[in-house]
Amino acid sequence: MKKSLYLYLLSSILVLFSASSVNANKLTVIFNENIYKDDLFQSDLSISGDISYDTIEAIQNGITANMFVTFQLLRSNSLFAQGRNLKGEKVYSFTISYDVWENSFIIINDKNTYYVDKSSDIIGKINEIISPLSIRVEPDHEKEKVIFRARIKIETIKLYPPLGIFLIFFDPWNYQSGWINTDVFTLEKS
Repeated sequence: MKKSLYLYLLSSILVLFSASSVNANKLTVIFNENIYKDDLFQSDLSISGDISYDTIEAIQNGITANMFVTFQLLRSNSLFAQGRNLKGEKVYSFTISYDVWENSFIIINDKNTYYVDKSSDIIGKINEIISPLSIRVEPDHEKEKVIFRARIKIETIKLYPPLGIFLIFFDPWNYQSGWINTDVFTLEKS
């Protein structure tokens, strides 16, 4: 009896971890072209993938989602090609909610408000807002190796212990990607 209960508990935990890891591969950033000219770094990029169904359903049921897209330009350490010193950073913040009367999603960025009819159009509208991305940066050396990276984070529900303990194992509403890096490239002073 104890052994079957133990196996049931273990298999339940494994299912919960696998369900949350499936959700973790939904959104990514694609870097199309990076240009550095006159101390201005520009990147043509796009977010691909979809926001999870559970998050969209939570938004349609009245939960407000906050989406943060963070971009960083870092000096590259030649040993492991990992960024060490921050050269420039830009963070985009979006508030996503749902208007029941208009049957549309509302995206607020800074003081601008955008409306989209379908959940699949949310990422398209965010791509229009963030691309092309510009970061002012001045290299310290004549030629400097850098990495450009991005991270996406979606926050909907924050529950604190003891109520939030189950979110450690299964959290279908919140999302955070790891850092998505470009290859190492060189900035040259003009």
